[in-house]
Amino acid sequence: MTGFRELELAEYQALSGVELGRMVAAREVSPVHLAESALELAARDDADLNAYVELRRDAALAEASQLEAEARDGRVRSALHGVPIASKDNMPIIGEPCLKGSRTSAAKPSTYAAPMVERLQAAGAVIIGRTTTPEFGWKGTGISPLTGVTRNPWDTSRNSGGSSAGSGSTVGAGAVPIATGSDAGGSIRIPAAFCGAVGLKPTLSAIPVWPGTANESLSHAGPITRSVADARAVLEITAGPDPRDPQSFFATPAARTLTGHLRIGVVRAPFGIAPSSEVSERLEPTLSALRGWTAQGTLVEDVDVATAVPREVFERLWVSGRGLTFAELIEDRGDAMDPGLTRLLPLAREYDVADYLEGLQLRRAFNAEMFTLLERYDALIMPTMPLVAFGADQEVPAGGEADAKLPWITWTPYTYPFNITGQPAVTVPVDLGPGRLPVGLQVVGGWARDLLVLDVAERLELLTAPTLERTVASVALRA
Repeated sequence: MTGFRELELAEYQALSGVELGRMVAAREVSPVHLAESALELAARDDADLNAYVELRRDAALAEASQLEAEARDGRVRSALHGVPIASKDNMPIIGEPCLKGSRTSAAKPSTYAAPMVERLQAAGAVIIGRTTTPEFGWKGTGISPLTGVTRNPWDTSRNSGGSSAGSGSTVGAGAVPIATGSDAGGSIRIPAAFCGAVGLKPTLSAIPVWPGTANESLSHAGPITRSVADARAVLEITAGPDPRDPQSFFATPAARTLTGHLRIGVVRAPFGIAPSSEVSERLEPTLSALRGWTAQGTLVEDVDVATAVPREVFERLWVSGRGLTFAELIEDRGDAMDPGLTRLLPLAREYDVADYLEGLQLRRAFNAEMFTLLERYDALIMPTMPLVAFGADQEVPAGGEADAKLPWITWTPYTYPFNITGQPAVTVPVDLGPGRLPVGLQVVGGWARDLLVLDVAERLELLTAPTLERTVASVALRA
């Protein structure tokens, strides 16, 4: 590796993906060395975290070697050229199985790649491994019949969140700066918030989703990252229409068209649901500090979102979509599947077409209220989760609604409403440090205002910098 320097693991963990990409482009560090560092950290942590279905050691090092040769010749594909990443195991990679957290999945190599994966690989990112997910991504925890329990790097007795469980865990642990995720009810933002990372759910289909899912009108593809700059880089590389996802032709992120000052609404108790005292106390210094933005010409004011959380709307769409889509598989292989998922089939059969159509009508009404609010404000800032990560092997926190139709949405009331609307939302970590479980603030914007949402999140990231320790969770894990 003549001409390259080797980063200490702690230095590698402290740098964003974009910063690492700049170093590769400047021929300061080797993509092979970065891949080796990522693989070493991932393997070292995985006995504790269970974040990976499989590491791609040979393939990743071969790809990194090719990218290193290109960098030596001054050929750099993108801002993430030679940067190690991980990918959720519900996004196919050519030549590898895509198991989706299920023992019912055939372990045969895929002949195609998901658009997000395809575009990141073409941009020179190196996928070091496939990350865990609950079965078919159906819930918000990291428990799978195939892979077992994925754990939180800040406290391994706690939940990683899901369904992008391994992606959140490995980014939070510092093995990679970026991982792919998908989000149909919070599945990017929940693990990002629980594991101390940035998580971006772009506008619906801004990053194309294919193959289609059981809930196409709710499902988003997006990244979990070390920094907002990394999330922005991934969006720039992966956004854009794909004929395999017709929705993507209507979801191109809008250019920054605003003139004048921003208008920010601060929502302390979204949908009338207050977060736990532990979360509110940790977030309050940052929320109060937002007042300082007024000196920069930004209007910041408290706002109540009086609309009720749309739980019934989501239940109708989710239960019917997941239950009926997997009906044949549940009937044939249900004994090998997650009991919570198989339980959706009889629940789905309780709905008729009129119920489903009424759910769509209720969805339109809720969307209209949210879109009207986002005409008054350029962005909303609110807690991402009402609680910190709970027990690793629990489906709901202690005292929660374990018998609810969809137990996981009873503790995620701030995330799934914005899958109903399709709006962009990003979570940013706040107040990290030894002995603390991560908490996050969520920025929500209008349809296709992804770049504006990232701008606000980047300002928020700078504001929270004094309360963040740039060390990663894996340091805390071994403290």
